[in-house]
Amino acid sequence: MERNYLLPTHRQTTMLRPNNTLQNRHQSGFTLIELLVVIAIIAILAAILFPVFAQAREKARQTSCLSNEKQITLAIMMYMQDYDERSPVAEHDPAVPNELYPWYSGLQPYIKTNNIFACPSATRAATIFIPPVTADVWNMVKSDYLINGFFIHSAALAMFATPAEQILIGERRGDIAKLDYHPWAEPEEGFLVWERGLLDSSGYAINGTDLDATNAGRHSQGANYGFADGHVKWMRFNQTLQAGPPVVGMHNRDNLPPNE
Repeated sequence: MERNYLLPTHRQTTMLRPNNTLQNRHQSGFTLIELLVVIAIIAILAAILFPVFAQAREKARQTSCLSNEKQITLAIMMYMQDYDERSPVAEHDPAVPNELYPWYSGLQPYIKTNNIFACPSATRAATIFIPPVTADVWNMVKSDYLINGFFIHSAALAMFATPAEQILIGERRGDIAKLDYHPWAEPEEGFLVWERGLLDSSGYAINGTDLDATNAGRHSQGANYGFADGHVKWMRFNQTLQAGPPVVGMHNRDNLPPNE
């Protein structure tokens, strides 16, 4: 029996033909406007997130620096326990560089690595050298941490009535080669003048009298400090002045005379 196969009409043929317009639409790429919109969104997100990432990296470096200070502070505490509660002895102002004896030299039995004396956020190179320290000598003895001048001449811990509020070490301003700072006025200077300009984040110039915007602090406008009871803490410089005598605050909590 023969079967009759009906050929599709022109209308049917058109309906059966693939929709090339729709197919081409699916195969086409982004338009220029769509690409510009995507690029603009990425740029906005980058502008928002990059500062956040930078802050996170700095926070990690700040934490690493705080860990360094904790180890240094504990080393000083252990030293004092072994030496009748007296601080290390140092020689920072010898007549000749060869006699320089940094404050951390006596701590060697209590530390595992000298890397703890390097702050990961300290990037400024020292450009000011106070004799007898020279650039070559500084490269051998430099530390990113300053010790309070009260604690480098065999000071008795009992002389500090409030050790939890007495700063033991701070962070060195990056462009000056110095191992300690004096939180008291020198005899030939006024009471308002002490070596606060040597501390990172103090906001003062090296002479301690002029303001200096370049000394705003490498850790979010603050610095890490170690205290005479062994704890460490990040603080803004003005916070270190909120306890203790006017001007010197926690740097000379008991308003002691010079210890030299």
